[in-house]
Amino acid sequence: MTHSLSLMAPAKLNLNLFVKEKLKNGYHSLESDICFLNLHDIINIKLSNLNKIKISKDSSFFLKDENVLSKTLNYFNNEFENNDKYNITLKKNIPIGAGLGGGSSDSAALLLGLRHFYNKKPDNKKKISLKKLKEIGLKIGSDVPACIVSKSLKLSGTGEKLKTINVAKDNKFLVIYPNKILSTKKVFDSFNLTEVKNTKQMYFNKIKIFNSLEFVSQSIEPEIKKILRYLKSFKKIVAYGMSGSGSSCFGIFKNSQDFINDREFKRLKLQKNYFIWHGNKKEFGYNRFI
Repeated sequence: MTHSLSLMAPAKLNLNLFVKEKLKNGYHSLESDICFLNLHDIINIKLSNLNKIKISKDSSFFLKDENVLSKTLNYFNNEFENNDKYNITLKKNIPIGAGLGGGSSDSAALLLGLRHFYNKKPDNKKKISLKKLKEIGLKIGSDVPACIVSKSLKLSGTGEKLKTINVAKDNKFLVIYPNKILSTKKVFDSFNLTEVKNTKQMYFNKIKIFNSLEFVSQSIEPEIKKILRYLKSFKKIVAYGMSGSGSSCFGIFKNSQDFINDREFKRLKLQKNYFIWHGNKKEFGYNRFI
């Protein structure tokens, strides 16, 4: 039996985010086309004598606590009456509070890893299905089921409705995070549906690039507006927008040379507080073991 495994937890990018009416349970109904980037955290899980969760010293970003991982472990153990103990280490490469779904992706990867251990135990005759894992994930966070799948998807409802979509693979994504943490709860608490103006006519292939939260997120963190102006100035940009509730913004290009040689990119790199990543999207799927 395997005693240790590592999994990738990829960053989620909202190509669009349409926020609709508020439901009776307090959540908003959403619709979003998403893809996953080849930017990922790494979670290592080892069987142990006691439960321990820590952040790797090699991380690019550091969490104040490991709440989402503790919550995930507790949900899993309670649901499946699991008594095994684990030493869990998270290497954090995805910015925190950035609208890139890092916490949800970490939770999803941990669930996949715990399921692997559970299903491999010879005394467990009843295996955990991926459907059941997504149900548990939805209780932890609305983005967790999508992050379990980690493929290009259309997400709707409160995160429970998922449909595979096609997102062109031969493009380059530029992600800019201003090192400003935005609370998703604060953004949604400040959101007013009547203030949303669906005026931006921008498409990436047939996918509309739009974010209902862009206005409210900019009012909380003005740096977002500054980054979007930078992106708008790129001569060969295909489309640009804000991911999730912010504060990360993205640009889509046909190839790397279309932005690396642009003077706006050189200006961006002078912003010392900015985290800048560029690369490809990727269809990860369930098998994200390293």
